Amino acid sequence: MELFAHDILVIGGGLAGLRAALEAKKAGMDVAVLSKVHPLRSHSVAAQGGVNAALGNIPAPIEDTWENHAFDTIKGSDYLADQDAVEVMCREGIERVIEMEHWGTLFSRTEDGKIAQRPFGGAGFPRTCYAADRTGHNLLHVLYEQVTGLRIPVYEEWHALSLVVDEGHCILSSCFSSL
Repeated sequence: MELFAHDILVIGGGLAGLRAALEAKKAGMDVAVLSKVHPLRSHSVAAQGGVNAALGNIPAPIEDTWENHAFDTIKGSDYLADQDAVEVMCREGIERVIEMEHWGTLFSRTEDGKIAQRPFGGAGFPRTCYAADRTGHNLLHVLYEQVTGLRIPVYEEWHALSLVVDEGHCILSSCFSSL
């Protein structure tokens, strides 16, 4: 059996896993992704609704802000969300959507060429950015291109069976490939 060693092993090749791998690589870490399916077949491909960011591209009586986005998110969680994490997500969401656009995500557009936004899921503003009904598909393909471009190894069709924590380090102690 071949052994692999990386500073960070991201388990899951969907949108969150690929994004985490990119950030780890940018931070100079030796990172790899372990995924039970090829990343482009992950469940993220089925996400149709969109991604929220307070871009303010649709006229509203008052301007949308990251603070409004955070309030809607916390309220929508019945005040159970980690408020510090929500703040980071809402502050950085704007930049992440713009970054995804610059990397090639084909977001739907308004008549004046801005990223289209619509109201969604209890939001107080139209802040959901979308790519027709294929948002997850488009985002996933763009992130996978970034992972590939940075030569981040992806162990596809691998299954993590057990994890062991030893002196604060998590070690994948058992896995197998279905290939």
